[in-house]
Amino acid sequence: MGDKFQLIHDVSPGTAGWTVKVVVAEKFSPRVAQRSPTKYQNLILMDSEGSTVQATLYGQNITAFQDELILGKTYLISNALVKEINAEYKAKSGEMQWTISGRTRIRRVEENNSNLLISTYSFTDFEDLPKYMDSNVDISVIGIIIDIKPRRIIQTRFGKEYQVQDLVLINKRFDTVLLTMWEAFVDNECKYICQNLKKKPVLIGKHLKVTSFNGLSISTKADSSFFIDGEFELVEEFKCWTHTNSEIIDNMISEKHYLTSTPSKLFSKLSVPTDEKDFTEIKSIQGLKTVKQFFWIKGRASVKVLNQTYWYMSCNNCNKISSENYGDIYPCVFCKCTDAKAISRAKVYMQLTDPTGYINATTIGNPAEYFLQSNAEILMNQTLIPTAESMRLSMDEDEIFYVKAIALESSPDCKFEILFIVNPSQIAGDKNKGKAPVEHIGEPIKFLEPTTKRSLFHSDTDDAQSSKKNVTSQELRLRKKINEF
Repeated sequence: MGDKFQLIHDVSPGTAGWTVKVVVAEKFSPRVAQRSPTKYQNLILMDSEGSTVQATLYGQNITAFQDELILGKTYLISNALVKEINAEYKAKSGEMQWTISGRTRIRRVEENNSNLLISTYSFTDFEDLPKYMDSNVDISVIGIIIDIKPRRIIQTRFGKEYQVQDLVLINKRFDTVLLTMWEAFVDNECKYICQNLKKKPVLIGKHLKVTSFNGLSISTKADSSFFIDGEFELVEEFKCWTHTNSEIIDNMISEKHYLTSTPSKLFSKLSVPTDEKDFTEIKSIQGLKTVKQFFWIKGRASVKVLNQTYWYMSCNNCNKISSENYGDIYPCVFCKCTDAKAISRAKVYMQLTDPTGYINATTIGNPAEYFLQSNAEILMNQTLIPTAESMRLSMDEDEIFYVKAIALESSPDCKFEILFIVNPSQIAGDKNKGKAPVEHIGEPIKFLEPTTKRSLFHSDTDDAQSSKKNVTSQELRLRKKINEF
């Protein structure tokens, strides 16, 4: 980038006549200020030494400069307003903030500084993603976009709606992972990706997080930023690999196995405590009121209420409950998908116990199928109250559970959901490190085609009159709890 201009650290409030050559390293989506209706957009600019500064555009300047400050391009900038940045609004770069306005002089320089930019990235391998699950740690990834799911709407328990869209990324070992794009990224990046999906764009993402939502996936944060088909040598390497392996990739896209569950290879790297002291005792979370916490618990699960529905009809796009018949195509009122398909999902309400106490919890999807040793299609066609011969109703030995606590509107206490179930005998690793990778986490049993069409409102109890049994007071209390969930 040359050194005849000032560097970022040479510029401070009161510095006159300065010009700095910078590359636009990150460009965030425009946002609205928390305490005012003012719209603003942050950028991260980088000089030839790798020093960075946060630059901010406000109001109409966002639109005015959208074609002047392009991600990855190099510019000479002078006469920006320089001030010390308020810690509350600091993005991730330096102690100064440049405010860019109509008085700021910006001149494009035809230089390729991609090597400088890419040198600042530390990419997380797909296999290492489980290490950062639910930790909110910033990660960066690079992958090829091979598929994109329909846009959907997510509603919070407070009624606020957010738009999201899932991308499928693949690396050069044919590992896949879902990347969930939120809000502005759906309108901007996802729109471009949809238009160019056949080209299989290469995505570089920064400031992302790993979540346990619907398995294990990556998600955007407010300050995430992306290069899509950026002008980097590394991107060209991925493009060449994609071309060489186009037939294999096209087959993967055609079969779409990556949309049914998290790849077992990712689960195989999930870090599970091996030391007893690292597990959470159930007594410590009974009556918990703090929302969205995650725990590893070692114990046993059992079904206390036999007469419950072990499946529900759902939208294949958002997993929300559906009143449609199995296999029907319909417009989902929750995610707004116009061609959603009604599919069955396993679910079970159970009691999780360890030596210190118990909690009631739900589990849905793959872990429910693993616990019951059955699958949603079989459960959907079951007409009698289950027995130990028809499905697993209790565990004979301790297993390991990854549990999420969530607040309920109808109760001051938290709801517990089991996200993963791990058999301790299937853990292998170096115990001296305190963590061990999971060799296998209950894969769902192969799906069978249902023998009849079922709807949400089919009554199992109507089909099971011959199997009536005495109901204990404890079971009645548990049934009341089920209704709260």
